[in-house]
Amino acid sequence: MMKRTAFLSSLSPFGKLLLLLGIILLLGIVSSLGGLLAGTFLFSSSFDEIASFIQNPDSVRAVNFLKFYQLVNQIGLFIIPALLFSYLVSDSTFSYLSLNKTPKLISILISGLIVYTILPANGFIDELNQKMDLPGFMEGLETWMKNKEMQAKRLTEAFLKTNSINGLFINIVIVALVPAIGEELLFRGLLLKIFNQITRNIHLAVFISAVIFSAIHLQFYGFFPRLVLGMLLGYLFVFTGNLWVPVFVHFVNNASSTIIFYLHYNGYINVKLEEFGNSPNIVYIIGSLLISLWLVTIIYQKEGVNLRLKEKI
Repeated sequence: MMKRTAFLSSLSPFGKLLLLLGIILLLGIVSSLGGLLAGTFLFSSSFDEIASFIQNPDSVRAVNFLKFYQLVNQIGLFIIPALLFSYLVSDSTFSYLSLNKTPKLISILISGLIVYTILPANGFIDELNQKMDLPGFMEGLETWMKNKEMQAKRLTEAFLKTNSINGLFINIVIVALVPAIGEELLFRGLLLKIFNQITRNIHLAVFISAVIFSAIHLQFYGFFPRLVLGMLLGYLFVFTGNLWVPVFVHFVNNASSTIIFYLHYNGYINVKLEEFGNSPNIVYIIGSLLISLWLVTIIYQKEGVNLRLKEKI
């Protein structure tokens, strides 16, 4: 069987970065405009109504459109660009993205457990992040950041509010499954690898990709806990050499939040989403961090992937 030719495989790491950014920009514009246009037909709305849906997600119709729009953008901004880029620079897309092997069960189980063991430590970081206060001369920036934070919180709550199991399932697909696949393809499967090739330092590559991962969400008062999550996902990818592991962890993290919100919103539990797993006890916080680091170490020892990062990654 003739092997497929990857016409852009000889690009330099910096050239690959520029190519990836160009593909993301192009397909991001296409998916954004395409989603808006498709929304006018599917929801029998004018562009003005669609714009009002985005600004004020107060009706069921508006929320349904935003869920559809979110799905289209996740696919167009993350999944398709990652697959197209890999197709252009490699003769084996799934191998290039480290999706060609089944992950070890022990790594899946332990990494899934870390999602919960790290909650008190990351909750403490989140609490500190929420108290962030910028200098007076940056008042305009701080106001913009707070507005973006409130807008994101309002949109998230509008997304997650549902009374039915079907609604919960749809939310898990849109908020957990598709973002877990798309964002891991881009941030760990591609950007981490490219930055490793540019910097020749795997720790710096993990950090840079995690910073971009956190910043792109435009939730600055949740930047640092998301940065910690991004670094965890990065090192899990490095240690295992398998993208399915961070995809699974990302899914478990987002799906858990979706389910906790559903249970609280419908009165099944008293704990709010933002309080779940948090503790004011410093012993729990430190213990949370130490246990999580211990579990990550176990994965590293079981997988035995060199920190310098194998060429296939």
